[in-house]
Amino acid sequence: MRTTPSYGTGETSVVKSVGRVFEVLEVFNEVRKPMLAIEIAKRLRYPPSSTAALLKSMVKLGYLSFDWHDRRYFPTIRIAIISEYLHGALFGHGSLMALMGDLHSLIGETVILGVRKDLEAQYVHIIPGIYPIMLNVPPGTVRPLHRSGMGWALLSQCEDVEIRAIVDRVNGAGHEKPVDYRKLMAILKEVRKLGYARSYGTYVAGSGLIAMNLPGTPADRRVAIGAGGPVDRLQSREREIVRLMRAAIDRHFGKV
Repeated sequence: MRTTPSYGTGETSVVKSVGRVFEVLEVFNEVRKPMLAIEIAKRLRYPPSSTAALLKSMVKLGYLSFDWHDRRYFPTIRIAIISEYLHGALFGHGSLMALMGDLHSLIGETVILGVRKDLEAQYVHIIPGIYPIMLNVPPGTVRPLHRSGMGWALLSQCEDVEIRAIVDRVNGAGHEKPVDYRKLMAILKEVRKLGYARSYGTYVAGSGLIAMNLPGTPADRRVAIGAGGPVDRLQSREREIVRLMRAAIDRHFGKV
């Protein structure tokens, strides 16, 4: 069951109706079958009346279809066409879903797709691991760029002057312990040398992540992919996981 989303206030707020549109689409991505309005309302914990009005608006705009016989909604081909275009614009001929599925079957750990969201790395798509003990995080999870494996992978592609500016912004906000620029650069130097980032218990005790950047993505839309799980298991399999990730990325996206 999902929790009711919080859209915030002030400059960082999201118009509630806009946020709900994307929540509805994400539910279909998770469930992957036609749904009744009441089913959608229950999953999102929305009032039935406002859910019905929202779904009718999405049908009118052409983003959802409505079957009058079974009263169920489902995304239209318009969503698929938009997604196909954007995927091609961002990643060329490479297939993200195929890559993630390939890695998941080969490695068995939780596979995570991450992007930069200002000062954070955001997990935009996740395939849970197959093991009883695994890294269990929901899509939308964010981690600090300067203090996470996914963040280090994404930051490693930035120019040093931009990294300096990011550190200054984080430190200027005063929300946490100041970031040591030299220590961060030492980490990123290792990431650039190895070709991947490794984070063992850095953000969540006992959990780790091995992350690599995907080649050919635009500078302002970098994407990284990671394998997450218990620290001890990742550490013992690090060389194997890195080898499998590199080979899969080469197969689906080509060598850098």
